[in-house]
Amino acid sequence: MKRKKVVRRRKPVIGITCEVKKLKPYFSEFDLLCDYRYVRAILRAGGIPVLIPIIPFPHDIGQLLHHIDGIVITGGADIPPAFYGEKATRKVDPMYRGRIYFEKSLFQAAQRRKIPVFAICYGMQLLNVLHGGTLCQDIQTEIKGAKNHRSKKNPLHRIKVMPGSLLRRITRHESFLVHSEHHQAIKTPGRWMNIIAFSEDGIPEAIQGPPRTLAVQWHPERQPKDPVQSRLFRHFIKLARSRFKT
Repeated sequence: MKRKKVVRRRKPVIGITCEVKKLKPYFSEFDLLCDYRYVRAILRAGGIPVLIPIIPFPHDIGQLLHHIDGIVITGGADIPPAFYGEKATRKVDPMYRGRIYFEKSLFQAAQRRKIPVFAICYGMQLLNVLHGGTLCQDIQTEIKGAKNHRSKKNPLHRIKVMPGSLLRRITRHESFLVHSEHHQAIKTPGRWMNIIAFSEDGIPEAIQGPPRTLAVQWHPERQPKDPVQSRLFRHFIKLARSRFKT
């Protein structure tokens, strides 16, 4: 009796960008780090995660993307206000500029190749700035009545999702709890950027705009047992898988 051949469906390869930890002044030396929870979320959703280092050469980025089916732009420090035409008026923990330039090139190359992107926290702010938007430099000192969106004691808060939005279709919920850790937020949406979710105190929590792109302000990878957050990663993996035939 012949054994039935098991056909395994190819899994999409997902590139995950890394945070930068400064070792010496002015980022002359640094470590690249990645929270394992991003990796775990991609594994559970059915993808194969790979970590992407900072690559300064655009041609090499294009070659890299021949082997990648989706990109996760992870959280990180603050985008220097000079990137959106402002001076620092509040306390800012500046991101290494090399990471910003690299992820700008990475995102633009992914768009040209129709590779889906999932941008999280800093990642969402970066996409907004790349499209000409601005940021609130510090929520609690600039927005009256705003809650602490990076509370260690109470990291969860509720958001409301706009009807008819991509996020509403994915999550199938108009309101749910999210894990938050940020002190900056979108102030002015960039070109083609539509805000599709807000926190209870009016802070933008998700944007919709560029094709094949999902961007959220919270950290869905930190809620592994929440079925709503799992739907976000499964949707992203489905987009990545659609780039090739099974």
